Amino acid sequence: MRRSRFFFCVVTLLLFAGTLLSQTHIKVRVENANARKSPDSKAAILTVLHRDETYLVTKDVPYYYGIRLDDGRTAYVAKSLCTVLAEADETESGDESGQALEELYQLPAAGNTITLPHCTPTEVPADWNVCRVEGSGGANRLANLQKNRLKIACTYTVMTFNQILKLKNLPRGVRSLATTDPKAVYLKKMESQPVVVEAYLAMAKNGGKETTNCNSKDRTDIHVETDGTDAGDPKEARDQVVVAEMTPWFIEKNSSWTLDTVKQYAAYRPGYSGTMQHPSTKVRIYGWLFFDNWHSGDGSIGTWRGTAWEIHPITRIEVWENGAWKVIE
Repeated sequence: MRRSRFFFCVVTLLLFAGTLLSQTHIKVRVENANARKSPDSKAAILTVLHRDETYLVTKDVPYYYGIRLDDGRTAYVAKSLCTVLAEADETESGDESGQALEELYQLPAAGNTITLPHCTPTEVPADWNVCRVEGSGGANRLANLQKNRLKIACTYTVMTFNQILKLKNLPRGVRSLATTDPKAVYLKKMESQPVVVEAYLAMAKNGGKETTNCNSKDRTDIHVETDGTDAGDPKEARDQVVVAEMTPWFIEKNSSWTLDTVKQYAAYRPGYSGTMQHPSTKVRIYGWLFFDNWHSGDGSIGTWRGTAWEIHPITRIEVWENGAWKVIE
């Protein structure tokens, strides 16, 4: 009888601990924190975490928390480098504290849609032997899978420039959250949206090396920055920029998708170091919504971009030229 009661208590405690872990998140409280392969200060470093990133706790061992990284791996971070988020911290946010998480991350109402004439949904070709779909993998693996999407939709949700700016900002560690977390649900729903937005082409340049493209110096994105107006100098309004990216697979499919072609419509190219060439050209950008979580909380929002939400990849781009829309293809 005593043994049965003992085992009952152990099982109850284990179940209770499991329940707690499934609901517990930590926030990194230092600038850089090593996430290791095992709970040992000499273990291999899997990645480096950054201040204010949040992660789901999967294991609680002496001196370390086991956490789930964005790529699904388990890593261990020293407890001294973290703050455990109280339940209230996980259901409230900043100046919107007191609002339930489910309400805070309600999905926006579906907007109007447009369907391109004579269109069949398709995909651009890709050779994953050149660079894997997850790019170089690692901590960026899940984000890279989204950046390397190939689908070309025929029906797009119409969004205004300001609607994109007003999409909810999410924590940097959002891709490691449980799939049932309201923030993760919001992310998945919004990233499944093919959208079209009218904006003004402020700047175009080569995106440079990144893990998405296996750090190639030759196969790079064309980085496009858009503004909501053509009034004034876009260099002075970078805190309101929405970023869009032309990715290598789409560039290789569309012969006119070159920097030389795109930059002729931009007010600045490449970068903002020179002088403005002409007012920003009005464009329609079609593509997939993407949340660049690595820019969440890094200081870029409000300085050189208005939001971490992007259109990435671009699937179609039109420019307003001589009183009509012209497709760049």
